Amino acid sequence: MVALTAIFLGTSSAAPTKDRSLPAIALQREGELLLMDCGEGVQREILNQGLGLNRDTTVLVTHLHGDHVTGLLGLLQTMSMAQRTKPLSIVGPPKLLKWLEVTSELLHIGLTFPIRFSPARPGRVFRTKGFTIKVARATHSIEAYSFVAEEQARPGVFYPKKAKALGVPEGKLWSKLQKGRKVRIGTRVVAPSDVTGSTRPGRKVGYSGDTRPSARLARFFAGCDLVIFDSTFSGRDREKAVERKHSTCVEAAELARRAGARRLALTHFSARYTRVSSLVREARRVFPNTVAASDGMRIEVGYPPS
Repeated sequence: MVALTAIFLGTSSAAPTKDRSLPAIALQREGELLLMDCGEGVQREILNQGLGLNRDTTVLVTHLHGDHVTGLLGLLQTMSMAQRTKPLSIVGPPKLLKWLEVTSELLHIGLTFPIRFSPARPGRVFRTKGFTIKVARATHSIEAYSFVAEEQARPGVFYPKKAKALGVPEGKLWSKLQKGRKVRIGTRVVAPSDVTGSTRPGRKVGYSGDTRPSARLARFFAGCDLVIFDSTFSGRDREKAVERKHSTCVEAAELARRAGARRLALTHFSARYTRVSSLVREARRVFPNTVAASDGMRIEVGYPPS
């Protein structure tokens, strides 16, 4: 079993509070990190969580509002000061690259590593070592995107009797087959499909960024094991949510229910709510498996039922 962990680095909306930093969420799987949005000071939260600055990392930026992106410059500078050498992949709105180029030059940020930038577009698919990343358009006041990160499919259930019948000795070769790799026995090649069942889907995590709910996003997040969704406002403040192109906790719950998600994490809370327990109660009336994210919270994402 490979652990997949969602780590909440910042869960406030546009203004930080004494308890909540600006938006940033990390997905950690083995040595790989997906960083979704980069609120100011994100590098400090990464260090606090022991995530490191030189691992395989892909940054997904939903939109170019300051609370979601200004931390990226500090992260790049801190990574350079730590002598990072691995390329850093960044996916985001096309204008993000120009912003990075201009501000990096003005601030004299001398990078020690290459950046691989890919513009986000609805329907585009990106692949990393362990994930397939899909993109959909969000509904916000400026160009904005939502993301689904899906693990690569897992090999099927391993059948030891089949391996023994094919003369594969127990040990390292069994391990290779279980990881989807072929092995050689004398002059014969044994494929994983010879000793395993059908492949099984990987885990899926959806992240909305700032958005109004939509039927498009409900379809986009279909079957996610965890949906992390904009919950800036309480249900009683829906008019403000509509006006500012955000979502309420109730709307987030309704979308998770329509999507058939397994779990919902509310985030991006307005600073007006000193406590968010009431927002969770509102959401749970619609979608019981709901939690309120908090800075430093970790959610282990389990495998979907076989």
